Amino acid sequence: MIRARTAALAAVATLLSGCGVANAGQSSVDWQDCGNGVRCATMTVPVDWRRPGGPTTLTNLAEVPAKDPAHRLGALIVNWGSGSSTSTVHANPRPPVYDELTAHFDVVVIDSRGVGQADNHTLVPCPHPQPLPFDLVKATSQADWDAHARANAAYDAGCRQAAGPLFDGLTSWQTAHDIEALRVALGEPKLRYIGNSYGATYGQAYAELFPTHVQSMFLDGVPDHTQPRLEDWLRDRAVTQEQQLFRFRDWCGQSPNCVLRGSDPVRIWDDLVAHPPQGVTAGQLEMGMLNSLLTPPHLAQAGPGAGQGPGRRSERLPDEDRSPAAGVVGLPPRCDAVPRLPAECAELPGIPADRAASEGVAPHIGWTEGRLELGRCIGIPGRPSYPPAPLRAAGMPPALVAIGQLDSNAPNLGAAHVATQFPALGRCGTATVTPPTSCTATRA
Repeated sequence: MIRARTAALAAVATLLSGCGVANAGQSSVDWQDCGNGVRCATMTVPVDWRRPGGPTTLTNLAEVPAKDPAHRLGALIVNWGSGSSTSTVHANPRPPVYDELTAHFDVVVIDSRGVGQADNHTLVPCPHPQPLPFDLVKATSQADWDAHARANAAYDAGCRQAAGPLFDGLTSWQTAHDIEALRVALGEPKLRYIGNSYGATYGQAYAELFPTHVQSMFLDGVPDHTQPRLEDWLRDRAVTQEQQLFRFRDWCGQSPNCVLRGSDPVRIWDDLVAHPPQGVTAGQLEMGMLNSLLTPPHLAQAGPGAGQGPGRRSERLPDEDRSPAAGVVGLPPRCDAVPRLPAECAELPGIPADRAASEGVAPHIGWTEGRLELGRCIGIPGRPSYPPAPLRAAGMPPALVAIGQLDSNAPNLGAAHVATQFPALGRCGTATVTPPTSCTATRA
């Protein structure tokens, strides 16, 4: 999901434009016109950058040229996270963020390995569908857990077979080298980079590998890949998810638009989970709540009670026959619903086997975030290929780190932890600076 917003782009453009770095000139990438003002290409890279003479693979690229070539500031490399980033360039209508960025830059979008397009051999065609991680939220028995683990293992085995030798190269470490190769191919003396969601993990890897090659970096929706302790990593996610519920309660107490105003939504929620309506399980309710918290007015209308007594409106929450990614009617899917290659699981600090690890700090709903991560990865074998570790980026200029305060998919506590490990910044345009961090812009 592209989460960069117009309100933040003035600060981003100021940061990315830098301090007089010269225009690097023509690109060595073999661009082809692919319609709608977009140019497309693939780039050949080693499967393993430790063995540059070994097998190769392709990464998928798309470029939206600057609107005024005579005054362009250079190329800006972008990765929007899990899924194909280049697909956003071909969307109709194209996300407005491109219109803002191409006022100054050629925007070059790079897909991470294995999630490009089938027609140019940049997509790993996994033969089995990815099990929905939401399914584990509603698990009530060991048999449910075992079935989900088997489904994940089948997904992983199919992807491994389809990817062949490339599978072991599906890491942020390798993707960061791909980004460096693209910078060189574009003829840019320094990297300007926007990384959103998992694209921010690639940014962290690049910052550690090539800190002196960075001119400017904007990371949005930042997963914390610098936190090796599972307990800390999981707590950040659980606490942020729990805060969403209490923020909803605060909103209800102040807004005339909340049909639950005058009651305590947290107590209503706890009572509903303890005594679900007939035909609805607690897991189904929790699965629906995960999506519904994203938009408080919809949750108030669809949630338990709605002024009519507990559970009267519970049919608006997802049931067994509906995609849990759909959430309450009319809401967009969570980023969790974007398919991910199982290799990403090898970049996590490790996942607990039950909800107890986060129940103490987030007993109402926050613990479900741990279940979601486990839902993606339980049953997938292998040791960490690029495990989390503290960030070392000596010699790099300060980065701009942005995050939504209640983004539990990439919690703001983790983003703040990442920001403290970049070089400190004295000032940062219009963004809020929280010493001693790098420039950190926090959105509601």
